[in-house]
Amino acid sequence: MRSVYVVLILVTALTAACSCSDEGASGDLRDMTVVFVGASITEAWDFGRYFPGYNFKKVIYYEADKTQAWDEVAAYDPDIVVVKECAAYFNAGGGTPLAEYENVMKSMVALARNAGATPVLATTIPVDVGVGDCTQEQLDDIIAFNGWVRNYCAQNGVALMDYYNRIADDQGQLPSDCHGGDGLHPNDHGYAVLSPIVIPVLEGAKP
Repeated sequence: MRSVYVVLILVTALTAACSCSDEGASGDLRDMTVVFVGASITEAWDFGRYFPGYNFKKVIYYEADKTQAWDEVAAYDPDIVVVKECAAYFNAGGGTPLAEYENVMKSMVALARNAGATPVLATTIPVDVGVGDCTQEQLDDIIAFNGWVRNYCAQNGVALMDYYNRIADDQGQLPSDCHGGDGLHPNDHGYAVLSPIVIPVLEGAKP
């Protein structure tokens, strides 16, 4: 009978050890370095307000080709890299070079993975047509690009941060109460709408 108790104790101890090992393997997101690569919308996002206690960094690059900022990204030794293209780089008259932007996203995924980081691609936030310089042609290009991002992520095992679906109204546009009047940049309410999806997506993507 005593031997049975010994075996049970050993099994319990081994089970607990395996459980602890599994938990440690996934890691705590708060202990990870997450780098968000973007432009003005990322720069204005108050991470300290919406994500207190997380080690979120920003790399701001005001060109569509975010690969040019990779050295700055790599300097953080990131665990996760979130890449977003800004609506400002979609042409008001349409004809945005979407293939070039798609190649940027592919390249950023490859760079992140080669550096041992987990890539996360974000959809582009919509614009409010007719406000400021925002046009339907611009929005159409954004919608087409976002469709490609979603398909690429699904086909290549890349986590998706779908900002567009989170904030778009019934017309697929940026709601008027979510921007500061230019039809493009979120205001405080816009960031409050977007922010709740960030942690769940990162939790699902973390290495």
